[in-house]
Amino acid sequence: MTLPLPLHLIPLPTPFPVGPVNVYLAEGEPLTLIDTGPRDPATLAALEAGLREHGCRVEDLRRIVLTHLHVDHFGLCGDLVARSGAEVLTHAFNLPWLPDYAAERERHREFYRRIWVEGGVPEEMIQAIEHSGATFARWLSPVQNAQALNEGDTLTLAGAEWRVYHTPGHAGGLICLWEAGSRTLLANDHLIRDISSNPILEPSPLINGPRPKRLVEYIHHMQRMAALGPLVALPGHGPVVDDVPGLVRQRLAFHQRRARKILDSLAQPKTLWELTQPIFPQLKRPLDYVLGLSEILGHLDLLEEDGSAKPVREGEVIRWTGLYSTP
Repeated sequence: MTLPLPLHLIPLPTPFPVGPVNVYLAEGEPLTLIDTGPRDPATLAALEAGLREHGCRVEDLRRIVLTHLHVDHFGLCGDLVARSGAEVLTHAFNLPWLPDYAAERERHREFYRRIWVEGGVPEEMIQAIEHSGATFARWLSPVQNAQALNEGDTLTLAGAEWRVYHTPGHAGGLICLWEAGSRTLLANDHLIRDISSNPILEPSPLINGPRPKRLVEYIHHMQRMAALGPLVALPGHGPVVDDVPGLVRQRLAFHQRRARKILDSLAQPKTLWELTQPIFPQLKRPLDYVLGLSEILGHLDLLEEDGSAKPVREGEVIRWTGLYSTP
């Protein structure tokens, strides 16, 4: 599919199970790259080849926009900036993580450990998750002096004005970009045709703030983006989305089914760990468990929001109990 405006999709290989990541090159001044892929030799080689196809080099980049702070989307950024001097723009939520991702993650280690302990996750799995998380830094290069993008800001990309929407859910600092003239949504991982985006557990940006309810936020902002009436959504993975309302209906139905399934299993109180294992029996890697636990916790948040379930603390552990049964 030909993209609207002088905007080019460049798919890049990644070493992760999700497969290739989509980055976008916006022609014109300033020459802009939207997302970068992870810090991996094969990814960099593919990016350089993709840029050459459009008559430019890494050194020609003048601006990099990071849609969210997952390594498959931003890991190469520091290396690209070192070669090009490009300015970096991303949501303010992401700024503390960019100069020293490993240190920021360590600062929040107790937040994650507390959630896992409360969820009844076995200690050996908690340690495996912590070790796995510490390896993320190998896929990224530090980024200094990034500038904040916030809700309502506008950017000139590919000769058009794009409005910034802050759409937390899959990630707390995730932004979508909207171009009203062509009704194009740069949706990155907010809307993906063939993958239901995980609402991933994250700490609050506020010191000692409440844990963000990422799936609740995701559903709200997914409906918000659909209400714009996009003709096309440009995703972070996979093919272009040409039926945004249909995709949103599909995602909402999926989350409603999943929440009902969890509620039906809460006749007896259960921990997060006890709920996650039957629904995701195929999980093996620690990172997979993080995704699975995050998703089930998100559905529990939905059930708590509508009064269908509640958490009950028993010492360090929280068990969830249903307040009524589904028909």
